Amino acid sequence: MRLFLIACLATLWLAAPARADLSFCNDTAGRAVVAIGYKGAEGWTSEGWYEIAAGDCATVVPGPLPLTHYYWRGSTGEEDFPAGDYYFCTSDTPFTIVGDTGCEARGHARERFSEITVDSAGAATVRITGAAARTPVTEQPPEPAPQPAAETADLDAVYQSLQGVWHDLADDAFTTIIREDRIEDRFLGMVVANATFTMAQTCDKAGGAGPVMLVSYEDAGAETVCWIILKLDEREFRFVPAGFDEPSRMRRGV
Repeated sequence: MRLFLIACLATLWLAAPARADLSFCNDTAGRAVVAIGYKGAEGWTSEGWYEIAAGDCATVVPGPLPLTHYYWRGSTGEEDFPAGDYYFCTSDTPFTIVGDTGCEARGHARERFSEITVDSAGAATVRITGAAARTPVTEQPPEPAPQPAAETADLDAVYQSLQGVWHDLADDAFTTIIREDRIEDRFLGMVVANATFTMAQTCDKAGGAGPVMLVSYEDAGAETVCWIILKLDEREFRFVPAGFDEPSRMRRGV
């Protein structure tokens, strides 16, 4: 009977589903501290620091996770681990900061974070490996080139995802506001250009890449410009006008 019970318990243990959490595992030989960023009820939010001893794992957000993407940065306390090109506010002391703009003006630092993609089970595990660097990571990943669309895009869904306020990553003073089919460009809060747009799977100059926005600025005689969408999610909008090499990168704001 005892062997039967042990066998049943072992079967139940093996069949138990894995926990759906946001976890970090420190595979380095030293202590690490971690900060995370996410889209909270009040807007983009960052919080930290979570300490993880060498060789240990820690659950930072219990699951199942409600969001599809989170963001993180790691440090030894003195040196930073390489990070991506997503920005949040941080502080040297434990913090929870709502808003990812005006960090310095509010007495915080503005730091790079990397993206985390949550799996279909509502879980994500980040393994911290390698060495931290004393100097900031300045090398940017190569920009994606427009590629022929692998499948037909849901233009209505893309249109809805475009709606809102977007801040230019190259110049925080430049903002683009998209409301329905209208585009309003602002510089330091002042309107500098207006345009309308329609959605399409591709355009003549895009070489089959897409989806695209066909943008018509209100300047007299201005021709329609084809913007090829390279990336569009809850945080980032990346596009390149057909015929140009340098993409524009924008982050969602308020």
